[in-house]
Amino acid sequence: MTKREIETLFKTHYTRMYRLAASILYDEDESKDVVSEVFSRLMASDVMLRPDTAEAYLLTGVRNQCRNVMERKQVRERFLRLLSEEATEPTITNSEQLRMTELMQYVKEHLPTLSQQIFRLRFLREMTCQEVADTLGISRMTVHSHLKESLEQIRVYFKSIQ
Repeated sequence: MTKREIETLFKTHYTRMYRLAASILYDEDESKDVVSEVFSRLMASDVMLRPDTAEAYLLTGVRNQCRNVMERKQVRERFLRLLSEEATEPTITNSEQLRMTELMQYVKEHLPTLSQQIFRLRFLREMTCQEVADTLGISRMTVHSHLKESLEQIRVYFKSIQ
């Protein structure tokens, strides 16, 4: 799809997509992030939408992305619960610490400066994508794009060294 077609879809369907995400997540920033992610994936794909099915496709994308967000939250909550239960035990093993050091070294040596900043703000400071965008003075879509590319690079690298 062309940029102009995606802009038209955005202007036409953004409000409905955002409302759907907000009704599922109850969080303005996450809802905006979800809608941005749907459009980011649409831009990255070669999907051609017909006008009569575009809205259904976009709303389904929002629902699926909201489901992913909620699943990540549940995993994080379970993880935090486990950490609090095991507070007397060391929380990070030597191998985990080594892996984290290796990850941060890879980020420092292989990712572009902007991608490094985005990665650190998002994952180390636990900022939302909108907060990262505001902090760096860039669009939320740029944050999503950099994160997506960075995570893919990291996955490929770590799979290759296993």
